[in-house]
Amino acid sequence: MKLRWAAIVFLAIGNFFVWTIVWWSQPSDILQVAFLDVGQGDSILITAPNKNQILIDGGPNKKVIRALGQTIPFFDRSIDLIIATHPDLDHIGGLSDVFDRFIILAYLASPAISESAVFKTLQTKVDIETAQQIIAVSGMKIILDKNTILEIFNAGTKDDKGNAASLIAKLTYGEVDFLLMGDAPMELEDKLAYKIGQKLESEVLKVSHHGAKSSSSKNFLQKVSPRYAVISAGADNRYGHPHSETLLRLKAVEAKILQTKDLGTIIFETDGHNLQHK
Repeated sequence: MKLRWAAIVFLAIGNFFVWTIVWWSQPSDILQVAFLDVGQGDSILITAPNKNQILIDGGPNKKVIRALGQTIPFFDRSIDLIIATHPDLDHIGGLSDVFDRFIILAYLASPAISESAVFKTLQTKVDIETAQQIIAVSGMKIILDKNTILEIFNAGTKDDKGNAASLIAKLTYGEVDFLLMGDAPMELEDKLAYKIGQKLESEVLKVSHHGAKSSSSKNFLQKVSPRYAVISAGADNRYGHPHSETLLRLKAVEAKILQTKDLGTIIFETDGHNLQHK
């Protein structure tokens, strides 16, 4: 009898896992954007309605693995595309670990290069993997799903250094937009504001450079006019991010400020019309 009950329990558990995988695999009408809690750094997981996934940046270290484990199903061991916005440690430090744990189909990066050890380690990892390598170009559009598009507004050049090399992208699903700014400084923000103006308007703004004083200019924020401003920063970080002046500028445009250091991973879900976060 004990063996019989053991078999029934085993089959029930197996049935649960099978149906969990089937449920996850089914297309939906929901786009999910998760701003992962990776400490003092950036990492964003985009899951399209058809379950295509893009990971933008990987934070400073392997904390990204834990954050991914809390966000995607345990059986999901692949990511369709990784995007590295620029070669700074707090954006690419954890990506080598992601390559170790997941099957990566494609890797897209800014043309900017670095002499740092972490950049060289990541590039070596990318070279030996089977992921397709793509150099980002301004104006490039990535089609994730029907009505779900990631457009590269700025890809930088190989001569750009530091934060000026930041890849900037806008994710659009139906009537809802997410503007993802990397670590772009004010000069780059204002250049975009002059060049494309109202095209920057978005419901959700991933605030540049963790809320540093040197980003999020008044003119730029007025063009974006975000409902939500997400700041990815670590608790008690040594840089004092976010800066009080940046917070004041965000409040001036009536953006609701959400911070990973206070809330942990911040997840938005939208059907292309309605938008909610948790």
